[in-house]
Amino acid sequence: MRITRQVISGLLISCFFVATLQAKKKPLTVAVGWNKPPYVISKNDSGFELDMVRDVFALMGYQITPIYVPYGRTHKMLQRGQVDAAMSLSTKSGVRIELLSRRYISYQNTAISLKRNNLDIQLIEDLAKYSVVGFQNAAKNLGGRYAQAVAKAPYYIELPDQTKQVGMLLQGNIIVAVMDINIFVHLSRQRTGENQLAVVDTHNIFPATDYSVGFTNTALKKAFDKALSQYQNSHNFLELVKDYEFNVIPPTRLPETPAPLL
Repeated sequence: MRITRQVISGLLISCFFVATLQAKKKPLTVAVGWNKPPYVISKNDSGFELDMVRDVFALMGYQITPIYVPYGRTHKMLQRGQVDAAMSLSTKSGVRIELLSRRYISYQNTAISLKRNNLDIQLIEDLAKYSVVGFQNAAKNLGGRYAQAVAKAPYYIELPDQTKQVGMLLQGNIIVAVMDINIFVHLSRQRTGENQLAVVDTHNIFPATDYSVGFTNTALKKAFDKALSQYQNSHNFLELVKDYEFNVIPPTRLPETPAPLL
């Protein structure tokens, strides 16, 4: 009886996806923060985060047009009605909570050191002992404890080009790099041709930052939440994770036998 339900459910889902893909997509404009590889790669309208949101909207029958703007402007465009939706919004963005989707992605900043240095970093305060390179505005975004710790560090610098963070760490010119783990994986692979996680230790001393999609109306938000759950329980989502070598931050739940997307 359980097998029959699975078969029927799979057929219904497949029929829904086929009908959705065959239907003419309705246009939708989405505000997207500027280039953040591998989350958003603006030069070719791709990236893990953008591809996922595009796929979810496709299930809803929409074809999105990304509008690239500085990150701080995305919520303003949404509030002014200049776009239909906006990506990468937190509960602190100023957008009303009822217009925010459930969490669709999390960024995980971490302290990264070379494995050969065998560092013991358990707390944010431990960073005060080492030379540290952070991303631009890290001291503002990561909270007071971080700002106080790096102010005591023997050397601290913030760089807008995160490729340089990776280079300084791998070349041994800096002891600790503070950056998102997926950005490190992507940029280190670009720089060296392969994933460099094997040569580093990651010290998870920062909480993950959850992001939602913001909408101009609650009906579209509720439809997105429903399609998001469906998508994250599909093979397409698993393939996306694999393609980008992505570290998905819990509590995303990946089923053992996800339903197929056609």
